[in-house]
Amino acid sequence: MNVARVWAIVGKDLADAFSSAEIYGPMLGIPLFFAILLPLFTVYVSQYAGTELAAKLLGIEASIIGGNVANRLAFIVYFSINILGPIFLTMPIITSSVIAADCFVGEKESKTAESLLTSPITKGELFLGKILASAIPAFGITIAVFLIFGGIINYFTNLYYHTLIFPNTDWYLMLADAPALIMATIGLVVIVSSKVKSIKEAQQISALIALPIFIIPFVSVFALVSLSPEFFLGLLLVLAVVALLVIYLGIRTFKKERLIAA
Repeated sequence: MNVARVWAIVGKDLADAFSSAEIYGPMLGIPLFFAILLPLFTVYVSQYAGTELAAKLLGIEASIIGGNVANRLAFIVYFSINILGPIFLTMPIITSSVIAADCFVGEKESKTAESLLTSPITKGELFLGKILASAIPAFGITIAVFLIFGGIINYFTNLYYHTLIFPNTDWYLMLADAPALIMATIGLVVIVSSKVKSIKEAQQISALIALPIFIIPFVSVFALVSLSPEFFLGLLLVLAVVALLVIYLGIRTFKKERLIAA
């Protein structure tokens, strides 16, 4: 395998992807919106509103949460990890599906891949290059979103309670789940790219992988599952298996010719 050719593909795909203004909205706008708005909402609820909601989640009397610093801080910790944590696990899915759809299906739409068939690039080099071009920025954006979210929460908890709650074990494990989510999403894009003709179709189908993640906050609220480090470690193992399976299927179904299919 020629490493130089792999990185040439990575550079070309990243340049093509980031040259389109359409990609910035879903790839950057949505994650940054959640990274900034949701922690501010959490702090606002803990300080000024939602005492009944906080009381129900913490199992305490609503009349005491407003004046109890420990309870208000506990609400921030609970909400940030058990509710917002799983929501942030959808960020790797959103960003990787947008970039991967552009890298794979975008070749069909723009009809820019004809030269690949006559080039000395092998199927393995092409596939690896496109995988890296999708995964690297997706993981980078995921880390940035986690840092922004954690930084905002830490700023206000330090301001109001003189303590920092991030990073913690759950947060590290959720971040460790991100690569598996990214690889599973990219693998799914590879599979569906042979069946669809547009970037939007690939993005919509690939985003379905986010639906099971949205279930996690609800099972936590209703005490069906405890979002402990053991849970996130188990989720990591499951996601790793799914990612390996999807990537394997992606490699089996990937063909250079399909990038220029009509």
